[in-house]
Amino acid sequence: MILKIKLSVKDLFRFSMIHSYQGQTGIFTAFCILVGIMMIFRGIAQSSAYYGFMGVLIMVLFVLVTPLTLYMKAKKQAATNPMYKTESVYDMQDDGIHVTIDDQNGNIPWDQIVKIRYNRGMYILYTGKQSAFIFTDEALGSRKDEIMNYIYQHVPASTKLPKNAKRA
Repeated sequence: MILKIKLSVKDLFRFSMIHSYQGQTGIFTAFCILVGIMMIFRGIAQSSAYYGFMGVLIMVLFVLVTPLTLYMKAKKQAATNPMYKTESVYDMQDDGIHVTIDDQNGNIPWDQIVKIRYNRGMYILYTGKQSAFIFTDEALGSRKDEIMNYIYQHVPASTKLPKNAKRA
């Protein structure tokens, strides 16, 4: 079963947002945004320019600057990393996923996939805490269920799957 994927800046940005805001970082960001909102309201209630300014500064930092920075990194990565300039070919076999990028080949045995996550139109197949493969809904197309069921059947029982996924 062969799948060809070329990730776009948009795909890399979505992955960066998901990866950056999950877990403790997401909780911290939500907390800081709430603090910013409270400071804005406190500044208005007390006619304090200091609290209002600090609240707006916190909001701008966490709502605008951080995502903008992630987008710029994704754009730079897409432009400079050869892996994202060409199409990646994933050939799923019984022994694992064979990956071809340009003239480079690699093999990911099924037991190296430790977690599969579905979020915002993309499947993320983790092979470690900092390494993953991204399969977008657009790339999977009409074969999405067929391909993902094949993957679910081949990964080990210890692999964490998305909530709606079922092993055969």
